[in-house]
Amino acid sequence: MTFKKAVEAAPHPVNGAYRRGKQALEKKHRALVVCEEPALLTGSIDLDATLRQQKPNDNRWDYGLGLKPRKGRERAVWVEVHSATTSEVSTVLRKLQWLKDWLNGEAEQLKRLTQRTKDHPPMYGSPARATELTELPVNSGSSARAASA
Repeated sequence: MTFKKAVEAAPHPVNGAYRRGKQALEKKHRALVVCEEPALLTGSIDLDATLRQQKPNDNRWDYGLGLKPRKGRERAVWVEVHSATTSEVSTVLRKLQWLKDWLNGEAEQLKRLTQRTKDHPPMYGSPARATELTELPVNSGSSARAASA
């Protein structure tokens, strides 16, 4: 399944949030997500803005991106542009838990594109600088890598 089809299979209003490339990212955030080969980024969703009215009090994750490596299947990469400074770590971790709960409960196809495969761990990240994403813990005892692809 492609990232676009997985987004379209998600519940309303996410099912209409797909944009090509990085177009769903706010303009000020696009430069924070760098890919050496931009054509590998198939599409994006602004999860935070899309669900703001529906879930106004939740710690919503910011963005989802489709990434199609040269070899292998397309996958979902989850990017949080909220600062991960020491004072903000608990907020980012709450957002990560929200994302995992949302994927588990409401977005099965996107969850499948996110799940660990033999060659790739699930990817969640927060940009530390414009050219790198930092690692965030996924569960106790392990961490998921995030990369600028």
